[in-house]
Amino acid sequence: MHKDNNQLIRDCLARFKGILDEMTGEDDLKIEIWRGRFHLNGEKLPHRRDTVNIINQIMKYFSVRGIGGLQFLVISGKATPADILAFTRLLDISVKHEDPAGWLRHKVGGHALSWVQLLEKRDDDLKAEENGHGMKRQEKAKNAYLRALETVREVADKASQGVAGVRKARRLAQTIVDLIQEDTSLVLGLATIKDYDDYTYSHSVNVSLLATCLGRYIGLSSISLEYLSICGLFHDLGKVGVSKDVLLKKGELNSEEWNDMQKHPLLGVRKILRLNADKALRSRIILGPFEHHLNPDLTGYPKTHFMNRLSLMGKILRITDVYEALTSERAYRPRSFTPDEALRKMWLERGKSFDTVLLKSFIHMMGIYPIGSMVELNNGRIALVMDYPAGSQKDMPLIMTLEKDSKGGMAQGEMINLAARTGKDGSPGLSIARGILPSRVGVPVAQFFLKEN
Repeated sequence: MHKDNNQLIRDCLARFKGILDEMTGEDDLKIEIWRGRFHLNGEKLPHRRDTVNIINQIMKYFSVRGIGGLQFLVISGKATPADILAFTRLLDISVKHEDPAGWLRHKVGGHALSWVQLLEKRDDDLKAEENGHGMKRQEKAKNAYLRALETVREVADKASQGVAGVRKARRLAQTIVDLIQEDTSLVLGLATIKDYDDYTYSHSVNVSLLATCLGRYIGLSSISLEYLSICGLFHDLGKVGVSKDVLLKKGELNSEEWNDMQKHPLLGVRKILRLNADKALRSRIILGPFEHHLNPDLTGYPKTHFMNRLSLMGKILRITDVYEALTSERAYRPRSFTPDEALRKMWLERGKSFDTVLLKSFIHMMGIYPIGSMVELNNGRIALVMDYPAGSQKDMPLIMTLEKDSKGGMAQGEMINLAARTGKDGSPGLSIARGILPSRVGVPVAQFFLKEN
């Protein structure tokens, strides 16, 4: 992003050099990932809510580069800011190569960076990556999703009959925040689950996941993320007061039916006000559900004369609610939009229907072909977008190819980092040609994010 003489770069280098000199004054400094935890000179760092986000990002940064950590030697004191910058740039661009770790070792030796060493992943960590660690996280995510569905359904049922509690929803929101901090890609893949027989509830869960991911992406605190997650779970609570004939009608609604539909944000507010929760919590989760159908200029519904601007949570829910609806099959339109089509459609309405800055952040978070997108490659093969490795371009994701199995379905093929695939002559190689609908190949996308390897 910046040239080497940029003042911000020089300030960061000076701070890093100062810390490095202090910590390698008497001994080497070893930063290592082991058994899914971050270790500093052999000491395991505790998981704290204020540091877990940055630690997980560093762990992912090392992982996609195929290294287990870094060891800065005592002679690091001789390293100049230019040396540190050269090494940093090598780390950043290594992910663009097919074997990042091998490429890095070659380049570090070539640049004579003798003051730093790359640490290999430990054997037990490699086995954990291939087996238990991923499976446990996937199982935790799957259980959280099922609990979320049941929680939204339970609160909706109780709210329609009288008073519902939120203790379970709050615990669930904390789990969602923790999952997102551990593995955002898995959660975004989970948000592709579409339960057409119980759409209202799965839609609410997906909006909660997407909204919380966006909140984390823009840097909201953990407690704000919990409130945002609850807002997503309850944003359509008012639909329990709308006739199912209206909710499930095929084709356009008439004026009377549309008037009924437009009441659901206000009905939702009334339900939230009656929740068995303290006033502080209710006050924090009431605006988002009320505002999620309002545009930045306050057009949309419900009509209001007491507000002059939308809350941040309302703006976030507006974006994630529309995206989730566009990418889902609905009775009133012939087909859903592919994720990339939905983002392009929404971008055309920036400023008018969505807050431009937040929408730009959402699109950058999701990527040109969002995680969970089914795509066709330029060689005709079908693949699934699994992740955007740190440092990769937002049109060059990590993909999983899909192959036909003996039962007529689709099975997991190879994992390919498109950023590392170029032609033999350096020309563009394998790439995404277009997005396609999962219904075209009959594949439930989320199953591959929850698949036990």
